[in-house]
Amino acid sequence: MHILLFLLLLIEGCLMLGVVALSIIVAYFALNSACMYAPPPVPSCGKTKQAIIADVSKVLSRRKNQVVMDLGSGWGTLLLPLARKFPKHHFIGIEYGCIPYFVSKFRARKISNITFLRQNFFNSDVSKADIVLTFLMNSTMAKLTPKLLKEAKCGALVYANRFQMKNVKATRKVFLGSKYDTYYVYKM
Repeated sequence: MHILLFLLLLIEGCLMLGVVALSIIVAYFALNSACMYAPPPVPSCGKTKQAIIADVSKVLSRRKNQVVMDLGSGWGTLLLPLARKFPKHHFIGIEYGCIPYFVSKFRARKISNITFLRQNFFNSDVSKADIVLTFLMNSTMAKLTPKLLKEAKCGALVYANRFQMKNVKATRKVFLGSKYDTYYVYKM
């Protein structure tokens, strides 16, 4: 009798865990309206992230009042450390995904020089950006390239993590040991 009761409780517990896990998955897709239109956010990480932050930091330390915009800013992994390091510059993250946007907003709540906007970056005004950061798929970069060529400020720098702008020669290619650890810099 005790073993049967134990087994029933064990099965009930497993079912409850399954229901909780399924509820979390359903909630993610219900809250994140972008999941049907965009790939899941993949943060910049490792040596590429550190190299881009160091590269952009060199530029920001030589200039005043710069606007840095991250198109598809995800969790804010590039903008947050830069905003903390350079309080006299302004940082704008554009993120369509609901959950990464709210996480970024929460992480930036005590930083006054950073703004996260929940919108489609194809509808965003990039003309005020002095530096544009991207970590987007090839197909998205192909669609974004004409927008950047048309709207980006003359002299603006575009940092493209791993995926290049289409039919535009990079000013600099930074190879950090593999094709996965490469970024491109364009001067508009």
